[in-house]
Amino acid sequence: MTWPTLLDRCRRLPPACFAPVMATGIVSRALAQTGARAASALLFGIAVAAYLTLLTATVLKAVHHPGVLRAELRDPARLFGHFTLFAASGVLATRLAHGLGRVAAYALLVVAAAVWAVLAVAAVGLGRSGGRTLLRQADGTWFLATVGLQALALTLTSLHSGRTVLTVALLLWATGVLMYTATLTSVVLRLLRDPPRAAQLAPTYWVTMGAAAISTLAGAQLVTHERSLPRPSQGPLDGTVLVLWAWATVLIPPLLAAGVWRHLHHRVPFTYELALWCIVFPVGMYATATAQLATAGDISALTVTERPLVGAAAVAWLAVGARYAAARLG
Repeated sequence: MTWPTLLDRCRRLPPACFAPVMATGIVSRALAQTGARAASALLFGIAVAAYLTLLTATVLKAVHHPGVLRAELRDPARLFGHFTLFAASGVLATRLAHGLGRVAAYALLVVAAAVWAVLAVAAVGLGRSGGRTLLRQADGTWFLATVGLQALALTLTSLHSGRTVLTVALLLWATGVLMYTATLTSVVLRLLRDPPRAAQLAPTYWVTMGAAAISTLAGAQLVTHERSLPRPSQGPLDGTVLVLWAWATVLIPPLLAAGVWRHLHHRVPFTYELALWCIVFPVGMYATATAQLATAGDISALTVTERPLVGAAAVAWLAVGARYAAARLG
């Protein structure tokens, strides 16, 4: 591949290109929890390789095509896709938080914080320039901002168990929950005003569930350090985590029904698209969050669901991966 061709491919890199890394990383963690170490290690290696490749391509895009990147950050339909870089960094950092990988985890934390700052400024700028117009475009990708913030809270909790760090993580988690509520309100209002056609009902709406699941996971992880948290937060934290998990559970049937309505009733072709990884990530995150909640809350009834949920996440990863391979080979 020639240098101009490589730079052109970097220019066309989609904003949400890190979605496969998010999905692969969380399925790898879910598999590790069930003892499938070889499969977990394989997927984690794939996620790291994809992350480094995409990060290099993103840097080249920023250096050689800054105008394209600025245009994406000013477009509400593409801005939130960039939060996949932030979330992917957090997902990988939590896997590297122990042992020799801690240095890499801290590096990923720095990358995530820098990306969050840039994207937050861009999002605030969009809101100031046209708030009402922006709300008309609210969709599932908006929940990626919450996913990213909760990934940061997870990373901090995984890297350090000191009281100050845990308090910061708790504040980030609470902010993420509030952000999720605001985003959910915006998306629901938009859907009621302008119901999407079947072709527009993209798989990204699954991130609605994924954001609730990662909020559950981050909260459940904080619960395991509850004695180091401010005492007034302990009761509300436990209750909110259960509500978030219940809400994520409630969302699964309508999301499945929407897929049936889209592909079977309206016969929208089920072809490979990058957004399909936005189904894999929530499924893997829900499996991981459920297992963490069962441990943190000592809820034995949930432990029996761990292997079936992880199996579903692995099957989803294989299905989307097969679609990707078929699309590339075809």
